[in-house]
Amino acid sequence: MSRLICITAITASLGMFAHAAQAQDYSAQFGKLGINGTVAALSAIEDPTPSDRFALGGALFLQGIEATFQERYRVGINDLGLGIPGLSTELNFNPTPDPFTPNVISDLFTQIGTSMDRAQEVMTPIPSADDVSVTLDLNQIWFDINANEVRDAGEDLLPIMVPLFVNRWQVQDTLAAFEAAGGAPTITFDTSDVAWLQAYTHVFAGTAELGMAFDPTDVIAKVQTNANTIAEMRGGPGPMMFISQEDEKIADIVTIVLDVLEQEPDPIHTRAALEDFRAVIRHNLEFWDRVRAETDNKREFIPNATQQSALGMLFPENIDTAWQAVLAEASMVLEGELLIPHWRTGDRVGININKWLEHPSPLDVIGVIAGSDLAPYMERGRVATGDAIAQFDRATGGNFALFAFTLN
Repeated sequence: MSRLICITAITASLGMFAHAAQAQDYSAQFGKLGINGTVAALSAIEDPTPSDRFALGGALFLQGIEATFQERYRVGINDLGLGIPGLSTELNFNPTPDPFTPNVISDLFTQIGTSMDRAQEVMTPIPSADDVSVTLDLNQIWFDINANEVRDAGEDLLPIMVPLFVNRWQVQDTLAAFEAAGGAPTITFDTSDVAWLQAYTHVFAGTAELGMAFDPTDVIAKVQTNANTIAEMRGGPGPMMFISQEDEKIADIVTIVLDVLEQEPDPIHTRAALEDFRAVIRHNLEFWDRVRAETDNKREFIPNATQQSALGMLFPENIDTAWQAVLAEASMVLEGELLIPHWRTGDRVGININKWLEHPSPLDVIGVIAGSDLAPYMERGRVATGDAIAQFDRATGGNFALFAFTLN
């Protein structure tokens, strides 16, 4: 089961290539040239086919992720976590990192957003009627983490992505199971998946916009300066009372997060995030419309009722209907037509998330929990019950997170 989850989740995060009548295979290109080389090669095509455009969009998507890995490796951020794209994967250890500077995290968000924007731009000219057809062997994908243009140990797709989806004590067994089965699958995606990838680029872009709305640069600089002052006062990085140096780093990270949220957010970025999340839903609905119309059955990624997935997993009957109910509820939340419940408001008053995204204010964690900081965004109306999510969870046999990640 852990191997199946990894195949699905990895393909969901990287499954951006398609098939139709005459599939083009870009696997060798990725394996030989790497992500940056593939971007350069595809960008140089003077008259790109729809498949070329889609492959380039996928390569740009991957390039954004790779760039964050490279920057993290450069300054020695091995695993920052926090569930943020590009910051939640454990990387190889850099024995000689450059000094960490306060602008690094902000630069990561900017890089992700820029790459997603470029991916969207190259795919926009592809109408739904175009015959996109791209096959990709996921074993050929690798991330040039140390930026030396050589495929080194620890840079293959599976070792990087598997730890995201299984418990750490299952990682080695899962990797061994992949190896015994020949690695990750080869997927052939069709024109429907243009909309799927477009939706996923907006997931990353919207997350990056929220990160940029709370630019952490100044807060990081302050915490970094104060931490250095404390270390100097105690005579260096020696032993401390009760806690380790690792615990000290965690304390600083928590301080940074709390202080960042208490900053005045930039409404330009929160409004851009709102537009991105609207686009996620719009493209996802378009994806399902296209999938239903398919009549072939060739190494499918997400199948319709008459197809089988190359992932080797069974998609429950009517999963499309159940997921679209979740999307419909999410759309109503984004538009303020459904309110977010809060423990102290009952079932007739809730938080209008649209109002906050349009006119954001700082988020003091205590004030948010108590509700006092959210009072300006509370109003009477229909409060979300989560019924659509609960029904989708039942439809997937309790695997809500896995299928939600796959379907985005």
